[in-house]
Amino acid sequence: MNTRAEPSAERAEGDPTGPSDAPDRRFDGPWLAALAATVVVWTLLYAIDSAFLTPETPVGAAVGFAHGYLLAPLATATLLLDALSLAERRVVDLGLFKWLYALAALPAPPVAVLYYAHREWLKPEDSDLLGGP
Repeated sequence: MNTRAEPSAERAEGDPTGPSDAPDRRFDGPWLAALAATVVVWTLLYAIDSAFLTPETPVGAAVGFAHGYLLAPLATATLLLDALSLAERRVVDLGLFKWLYALAALPAPPVAVLYYAHREWLKPEDSDLLGGP
């Protein structure tokens, strides 16, 4: 099932209610794939940091910095961009929930699994949802 609207000849070019497939969408991107990769790498680094490293060592500090200050905000940003992309394509608007997921993902990016489950629950029949823009 393809949810992308075909451009119609009756619509004016500057019409804001034009097709959702407009080339000027701001939030297009492979956000779901980036979110999944970021969460997997964050989880691995967090597990390594918790199990094997101490913060007093340079390697422990670098790994702690990577998962705490680089990957966690990156996961939060990709989660928000994915939610904004879905809203911009008029697939689904998560409303306030996107901000709650983003706040929860900042200290713990695996919350993205809950975001993904919510996203699929709202639009499970859309086969193009997992694909790119």
